[in-house]
Amino acid sequence: MVLPSLRATLRRYRENLTRSSAIQQGLLNLSIFLISLLLLSVTTYFFVQDALSNRADNDLRQRMSVLQERLSDDDWEEEDDEGDSPYKKLNQSMQGDDFFLVLTEPDLKLDNNKAFSQTGLSTRVLKRRNTYRSDKNKDTRYRILVEKRDGMVFVVGINNDNDQEIIEIVMSAFMLNALIAMLFTALLVIYLANRSHRQIRLIEHVLNHAAQGDLKQRIGPSDKNNDLGHVSDQIDTMLSRLETSMTAMTDISANIAHELKTPISRLRHDLITALDQHEQGKDVEAALNDAYEETGYITETFDALLRIAQIEGGARRANFTSLNLQSVIETVLDIYIEVAEDAGMTLQLAAPSTAQSNKPVMIQGDKELLVQMLANLIENAIRYCPEGTTISVECVERNGRIQLSVADNGSGIPEAEREQVFQRLYRVDKSRSDKRGTGLGLSLVKAIIELHHATITLEDNKPGLRAVILFTP
Repeated sequence: MVLPSLRATLRRYRENLTRSSAIQQGLLNLSIFLISLLLLSVTTYFFVQDALSNRADNDLRQRMSVLQERLSDDDWEEEDDEGDSPYKKLNQSMQGDDFFLVLTEPDLKLDNNKAFSQTGLSTRVLKRRNTYRSDKNKDTRYRILVEKRDGMVFVVGINNDNDQEIIEIVMSAFMLNALIAMLFTALLVIYLANRSHRQIRLIEHVLNHAAQGDLKQRIGPSDKNNDLGHVSDQIDTMLSRLETSMTAMTDISANIAHELKTPISRLRHDLITALDQHEQGKDVEAALNDAYEETGYITETFDALLRIAQIEGGARRANFTSLNLQSVIETVLDIYIEVAEDAGMTLQLAAPSTAQSNKPVMIQGDKELLVQMLANLIENAIRYCPEGTTISVECVERNGRIQLSVADNGSGIPEAEREQVFQRLYRVDKSRSDKRGTGLGLSLVKAIIELHHATITLEDNKPGLRAVILFTP
């Protein structure tokens, strides 16, 4: 069971190698690691070798100095009772792993001494010179120093095998560490690549279903704080917005069909009535006027829907400028004060505090849209409040935020319906046909407010309704 599973895993990685960024990134990181380790090993090798060579060379120079100090010029002439010179005895007694020799120029012609013909420092492979050792014929690496003086040749040698063993141990340790590190790195790469692959497959699965129209699919929250986790969150957010938009579009389509069915039927009835009256020779002006009013209502509804779509698309953001919100309020009040009086109501600007009087309230926005937003709120209050109602508009700056409110002491809106009134074509009381509207006024208000990155809340004014809009400057 293990072998087929391993084969399937390897086959999956081989198939995804050309398109999996996680695996490719892992292999790239592993290659960079191996190249870095190789360069580090080579650098360490030469560094250690140079350090050991310098240590051996310094030791050789010290030994050479000691050798030459021990043998003065007078010593070469003296012989012992057997007729041997001192340097000959010295050569015979000091042969070994670390040795020094004193030779004459003719001695360099011998086969055993040809390695000492070149003066200076060098590394040579020589036979052991001890006759009593079992490994006397074994090749040994020596670091030697040769100097010539007064016709004599001075040779100092140090066994270099230990230094070579140190270098081999260091390099072996590097190789072992490299294998261990490469193994753990490979396992880590496989783990990360497999985890990323699972996340990518899940994203592909959700996107494929979303492309087929199933917008309820979600990747779900991720406990991994990485790029794929952030991408997954953004995809879920996008799908949620798309689902909301599609639901809203479906509802709008159904609402439009339902809302316009009645006026279109009335328009058809008015036109048929006008035709019948015309055939009978009667006056058709009243029927045509009714038909004209119905077409105006239908046109107004479609214009409002198109305007909301344009605002929600963000096209009007290009018209944003720095403006004084107080001047917007004054413009609207100049228009609607007389309209409110004709309806038997009072429209007023709330008295500002002493600290905020004559102080401009600056925001970034579209003046035309803000005028329309405030006008819609006031029109709604005038249309649905009884005579004697007082409508108050207030604009203050609190805690770094600008608050604009429109309040009345009319009948208000039930708390359960305060959020629903922002839906397109929604009406609180559909029985009030004498004050018929499109049901799009507050939807347009909310679209304008969201375009300005503001929020709107409907509150109980006790009595009446208070619409509070918060702008962030």
